[in-house]
Amino acid sequence: MTKPRFDPADVPDFPKGDKPDPAASYIDVGEDESDDDFPVDPLTGRRAEPEAPQEAPRAEQPRSTRPPWWLVGFTLLIPVAVFFVWYMNWMGRPLSVGTINEYLTSSNDKDVAHALVQIAKQSQDASEEAAGAQRRIDARYKDAREAIKRDKSGQEQQTALKQLDDDYRQSLKKIEAEYRRTYDDLELTFEGVLNFVRNSKSRPPALIEAACGALSAMNKSDRYREKARAELRGLLRSENKVVRRAAACNLANFSDDLGRDVILEMLDDPDANARANAAIALSRVGRQSDAERLKKLSESDPDPKVREFAYQGHSALSGKVD
Repeated sequence: MTKPRFDPADVPDFPKGDKPDPAASYIDVGEDESDDDFPVDPLTGRRAEPEAPQEAPRAEQPRSTRPPWWLVGFTLLIPVAVFFVWYMNWMGRPLSVGTINEYLTSSNDKDVAHALVQIAKQSQDASEEAAGAQRRIDARYKDAREAIKRDKSGQEQQTALKQLDDDYRQSLKKIEAEYRRTYDDLELTFEGVLNFVRNSKSRPPALIEAACGALSAMNKSDRYREKARAELRGLLRSENKVVRRAAACNLANFSDDLGRDVILEMLDDPDANARANAAIALSRVGRQSDAERLKKLSESDPDPKVREFAYQGHSALSGKVD
């Protein structure tokens, strides 16, 4: 073990003129005896070797709790796939004219039903949109006319009223043109509907019921109107009650009362939807004598929807001449 240095104060004084040896203040300790601290093995006579310094243990890296990217992607893909499957099977999904014609020739009942439902829906939507646009224009026209009469007089009033009438007629023409554009597109599918109905004897009644709704969309077509009405009249002879009722109610859109007896029977049906459809159909083909029955239905039916349609039917038939 290394011995400590002597304190310089312990060095003896030298006579004057003698130069002190700088090394004299130190003691030669010889070789490093740092190994003296390690004992000698009594059996081998060897001194124990110092142990190599051990490295400090490395701290373990914390494992990531983040899920792998493929699991995240798969989890996100599930709702997308579910939505896609639902959307592709949704009957409300809009179809192009080409897709409708393709579906009408399909052997898959679901595809055919989708096409038939879309024809009826798109036709109804176009009619309601045109009717709504006309009501808005009528309301604006009425307000503008009253304002002109209130604020203007004489020749200025006449000129303003004439200009207002011209604008009103132009607006109605635009509405009609937009409606005809939609209807003309749908008319390209009517031949496919007629072919389906003529070859639908082996198809499910619910599918033929949907076809009746598509035939009803032809009531404004000069080319297909009479063909569609003839097909609906033929379906009145069906052995299936669902088909007969669908044909009778849709014939009402042609102002055809051949199915009136079937409609009157539906007014007593326990199904509220059947009674509501019957009330709507009877308001179009019924007689003034049927108005009283609709009035009673509007007052006594337990379903509010049926009461509303029955009331509207009664109002429509009250002033009708038999």
